[in-house]
Amino acid sequence: MSAFVADSRCECQASLRAELDASRLVVRGSAFLRGKREVAPAHSIGAAGIAAGADADNFQIAWSCPFCSRNVLRSFAAGALARVNPAASA
Repeated sequence: MSAFVADSRCECQASLRAELDASRLVVRGSAFLRGKREVAPAHSIGAAGIAAGADADNFQIAWSCPFCSRNVLRSFAAGALARVNPAASA
């Protein structure tokens, strides 16, 4: 079950989304462009330190954009992630 959502844009203007669990590890990645949604493989980098109580608040998410084949890396602050409504994801 997803607990957080991180959104970004690829250079090709596709909207990238990663759904994260409570440990900020990616559960699902997707991309949306011109009315078409595709699976976008994604993973988090450095999130395990946050889950283990490390001092760092920042981590990265990397996507493989299915529309342009770029590897996209973005930084996020754990405290600034949008929470997913548990009732909406059920």
